[in-house]
Amino acid sequence: MKLADALGVTRDEVVAFVGGGGKTTAMFRLASEVVGKGERVITTTTTHIFAAQIALAPVHVAAAEATQASVAAALALHGHVLVIGATDAGSGRAGGVSIELFRSLRGWFPGVFLVNEADGSRMRAFKAPAGHEPVIPAETTLVVPVVGADVLGKTLDDANVHRPELVSALSGAALGTAITPEIVARVLAHPDGGRKGVPAGARVVVLINKVESLADQAPARETAERLLREWAVHSVVLAAVRGEKPVLEVCTR
Repeated sequence: MKLADALGVTRDEVVAFVGGGGKTTAMFRLASEVVGKGERVITTTTTHIFAAQIALAPVHVAAAEATQASVAAALALHGHVLVIGATDAGSGRAGGVSIELFRSLRGWFPGVFLVNEADGSRMRAFKAPAGHEPVIPAETTLVVPVVGADVLGKTLDDANVHRPELVSALSGAALGTAITPEIVARVLAHPDGGRKGVPAGARVVVLINKVESLADQAPARETAERLLREWAVHSVVLAAVRGEKPVLEVCTR
């Protein structure tokens, strides 16, 4: 099964990835699948993106040069274009696009997939959002909270988790304890956690990534089962988005 099929995306979908553990990889995997089906896709971010990640796109357009004509030309040539904010000359890191530009992209290309990375995780597999994030545009129809399954069993601390103190507050688990399926599910299903900022009417599909890294996949399935107790969670995808087979299982009620 393709990631696009597991997420149930449609041609005019507006997708936001949040969380940690492989958001950018998942975004570009989804984009590649969309292009492979003969469709077009715009990827972007409302937070920031690193130089190595920008290089994953076939072409990118800076916000300052993003017009309907320039983006349309890039789509015609490549089928996929990444739109980014201003780039820092020293680090190569680019900022996010404004909500105004995001809405323009949606208005200019209503039949094109629009996929957005809506927060950062400092390369951690698990996180809870700060007060200023995520930045999920109101036009979003599908929100995908992501977590890396490789965090299960590790310690709830700064080495493994982005903003562990917020994870502790949302889950009720003390800092320094082992991360369990219950902790992950509580945070991802929480309205101030993985579901924070989800627009009214948008679907929520949780992506548990790196499941192939587990010697025993039972903890990932337990996490999915706990997530599905929250009715706002539509389904849970057990995934290996870097793998040849990106979808291992789709969990539903």
